[in-house]
Amino acid sequence: MARRCPAAREIGTAVLPGWRFLVASGGYSTIVPDEPARVVGVLWSLTPACERTLDEFEEIDRGLFRRESIIVAGEPALVYLATDTAPGCPRIGYLEAVIAAGQARGFPEDYIEELRGWLNRA
Repeated sequence: MARRCPAAREIGTAVLPGWRFLVASGGYSTIVPDEPARVVGVLWSLTPACERTLDEFEEIDRGLFRRESIIVAGEPALVYLATDTAPGCPRIGYLEAVIAAGQARGFPEDYIEELRGWLNRA
């Protein structure tokens, strides 16, 4: 995020109940509804320029991802959801970076292990 959107400000970590982490067919992560699951992530404060940059990066105009607003910790939050949620294999180096970021922020170890489980699919 710091490289793509230097004006973004990290707010902190949050838990989103009722959603599950998934590596989609394109090799990138998304989240999907799943009542007993939970996603641990990072909340960011974005400028309009950051949102435009992320829209481009997430290929909104090509339909790779779509923008949604969901409630996180009682507040609306922008998320990018993959349009094709068929499970896939993570791109080389991608999930390792996600895991490292989670570890640096103190994500729960059981959640880190859940993410590592996707590495076995590569």
